[in-house]
Amino acid sequence: MSIFVTGGTGFLGKQLVEKLGYLDEDVHLLIRKNSFLKETDNKRLKILEGDVTNIHTVRKAIKGCKMVFHMASLVKAWVRNPAEFYRVNVEGLQNVMECALEEGVTKFVYTSSFMAIGPSNGKLNTEETQHDPDHLHNHYERTKYIADQLTAGYLNKGLPVITVYPCVIYGPGEITEGNLVVRIILDFLGRKIPGILGDGSKLWNYVFVTDVVKGHLLAMEKGKVGEKYILGGENISIGDFFKLLEALSGINAPRRHIPFWIAKMSSRYDELTARISGKTPKHTASIIEIYKHDWAFSSEKAEQELEYTHIPLKEGLVRTLDWIYKTPGYKPHKD
Repeated sequence: MSIFVTGGTGFLGKQLVEKLGYLDEDVHLLIRKNSFLKETDNKRLKILEGDVTNIHTVRKAIKGCKMVFHMASLVKAWVRNPAEFYRVNVEGLQNVMECALEEGVTKFVYTSSFMAIGPSNGKLNTEETQHDPDHLHNHYERTKYIADQLTAGYLNKGLPVITVYPCVIYGPGEITEGNLVVRIILDFLGRKIPGILGDGSKLWNYVFVTDVVKGHLLAMEKGKVGEKYILGGENISIGDFFKLLEALSGINAPRRHIPFWIAKMSSRYDELTARISGKTPKHTASIIEIYKHDWAFSSEKAEQELEYTHIPLKEGLVRTLDWIYKTPGYKPHKD
């Protein structure tokens, strides 16, 4: 039973495609013209050039497939034309669902985001939590929220959609904008983090990348059509996250706290500079707004229905640091 995959060249996607290589199935991988994919020994992996924003290439690539992993998404803090978020995250999903419906697929796993559920602000979010549409902070969050609403209409049309919501993914792998945590860790190791935003008490949910890959496979195998599953890990404050990194690396965590208003002023300058240079800003005002909230989640439903498990954050960070230290070209910071 052939499997169609989008987003298979990203941080998460590459690792899922690698695991799919152990299955006795053909995998149709849709990749954009300029995407990089290293050579593989998997003879059942078929590389098909296309783009989720071009429905004709999707329709051609999905032919003969009965299972779909739709992971393609624009995960960036900033792009010059914000309409790109809508084209990829909303219209791209719609194109893939439309073609999957035409093809008569039997399972469709859609990779959403914890941000589609919204901030928790003092509570623990579940799959039942409803995002307030009047409080969407940036284009990524907004388009993932809009895309999430589309799945109900296609369920009613007969598409067997299962939605998964990965939390903040970290771990070894390609250092892209989707691998934000590793980029933060590298800045930490290089002593390039000037301080902690706010008082450091805001909670985030961190999940190791291989656990998210496993969660996707379990959703395809055991997930119930129409159900939604949070694929999370450990909830921890930003301040405690840096303290844990300090304990594991021997490098002092930032002691300074940066008020949100100062960070927003600095980010507006970064955005103005980006408009001129075309380079991605280090921070944006909308990203700073996101850091004002808790993003704590429960994976209890996935644990009960899918038998999903996740490793502790400390273990995941040990593995990640070990990988960083062994990465060719990595140079420890010298005092």
